Amino acid sequence: MAADQLDTALSALADTAPEFGSIGLSNHGPMVAEALDHLGRAEAIDPWLSRYRGRLDHAPPPAVRPLSEEAWPGALGDVTRFADWLALFETEMADRPVTAVVGEWVPRLVPGSIGAAAHGLIRTAHALRALSRVDTPTRRLEVATAMAYWASRYQELPGPPQLTGHLEVPAALAGLPALPEGTPHEHLITAQVAHVDGIGDEFARGVASLRPEGDAIGLIDQLALGGVRAYLRNAAAGNPVALIHAVTCPLALELLLPWLPAEDHHAALAYAWQAVASIHVAFAIDRHVPEVGSEGLPSPEELIDGAIGSGDEHAMKLTEAVLRSYARTGEPVLLWAAMDASNRLRG
Repeated sequence: MAADQLDTALSALADTAPEFGSIGLSNHGPMVAEALDHLGRAEAIDPWLSRYRGRLDHAPPPAVRPLSEEAWPGALGDVTRFADWLALFETEMADRPVTAVVGEWVPRLVPGSIGAAAHGLIRTAHALRALSRVDTPTRRLEVATAMAYWASRYQELPGPPQLTGHLEVPAALAGLPALPEGTPHEHLITAQVAHVDGIGDEFARGVASLRPEGDAIGLIDQLALGGVRAYLRNAAAGNPVALIHAVTCPLALELLLPWLPAEDHHAALAYAWQAVASIHVAFAIDRHVPEVGSEGLPSPEELIDGAIGSGDEHAMKLTEAVLRSYARTGEPVLLWAAMDASNRLRG
């Protein structure tokens, strides 16, 4: 039944645009539906979606033909070419195994991971996890749509990220530069992060300061921990939604890595770290590590109930993501951040 409920939700969302509203907010519907399904709460999908779907815009008209091999590089980052990208990925996935398509295209897209506040990467990760559980045409279409959104919102940061430093994650995050005083405050996360270009050399050096040790999942968990600490120190001052993406971005990469050849894992990790670093530069003003304990720590089920009760798409996605990391690390700060987000963002 859970699989049916997710496919029903994805079918209902198939005719919606990847963004909505006059400023281009990302459509979170498919990601939240998949997260709830993964949490074993598929019964919550339809009630939430019935409220959320009314905010969404209709999908653009389909493309006449997919992008050619010669044309696609010039269409990267052009949101007006979303339909062209979708036609390309639908064609690719009809002709080749999904693993082959993802293995070829995700390495091309990871340098632009920060585009649309990393929602291209995050949506692709949720779509691939759904497909790995049950292979249906609806889920294949969602993978193609997610990758098309990633490609059409592709945005590079100053780099490329050369991980040649000697610092562990907490020190590397603390040492990142800050945006200059007087930097305008933008409404969209992507627009605020774009100001990193103005301090490109400093930013690139800060990114390069990281020393990636251990396995990939260990690094992802450390990046997620850095993100939740930044969230807890800065959310009350504003921009809690932006700071959540410093957590959900690296934990989305966890879902993507199994689909990539091993030789591409290092680059994917490097670009995810670069994207996370840009969010910290743009929004994590206070970089002290918060003091938290485990007394009164909510249980996972209480957290899930709170996230669903909040009705907020970011709280639900964050809760699902941090529970994966918490299962490995046992770090209470992950659960405190999820609880705070559900309370803070409650609609």
